[in-house]
Amino acid sequence: MTPFPWPQQNEVHIHRAVPGINPIHYVSSDERSRADRLLDPCKKKSFLAYRSLLREIFGRYLRIEPEDVHFEIGEQGKPYLSNTGVNKEQLQFNLSHSDTMLLLAVAADREVGIDVERVNIDIPFTDIARIAFSLREQQELFALPGQLQPAAFYRCWARKEAYMKACGMGFVMKSAGFDVTLLPGTPAALITPNKPPGWHLFDITVPEDYYAALAVEGPLPVIRYFD
Repeated sequence: MTPFPWPQQNEVHIHRAVPGINPIHYVSSDERSRADRLLDPCKKKSFLAYRSLLREIFGRYLRIEPEDVHFEIGEQGKPYLSNTGVNKEQLQFNLSHSDTMLLLAVAADREVGIDVERVNIDIPFTDIARIAFSLREQQELFALPGQLQPAAFYRCWARKEAYMKACGMGFVMKSAGFDVTLLPGTPAALITPNKPPGWHLFDITVPEDYYAALAVEGPLPVIRYFD
């Protein structure tokens, strides 16, 4: 397989994939055991496809066989590569998938978080916003015309999730405790007055029935797409 170039210090690589179309080759016995505990056959197949694809991608970065790629889970539930060797411990990544769309962000020496959401018009998004969004975000969302609110909701949701995942705090950080932009035409950004320095948010190009965002720590990066 053709190797992927190692991310430069000013780069973040975004891999966009549809795992369902790929054969499942590179999964460990532990991953198969985890999949067997899933009752939904579709979720089981998706889990194996995602893991197989991850192993193929990181095998191409690390110049090793996909079967030799090893993952560990950090204290806050964020996965990382446990392969050792020159530069390998510096590779940071974050994964998100929704329906059949998978996004993987990869960088060297900087934290990254990514989130993709497929639009579901049937969910009670106003009720969710009242729980998960900050007061400022709620005010901006509910001030929009009704037909613009679903898009603003998913735009906000993806941006907040990306930042929480980049921090490795997706399970413990209160999503209502910080603000992001959500109004139409407004670039993705953290706007909380006491926001931590050195963080950037970006919208990621995905099909029109999805919304996706990337959070990056450090200097303003160049984003490279790999399909």
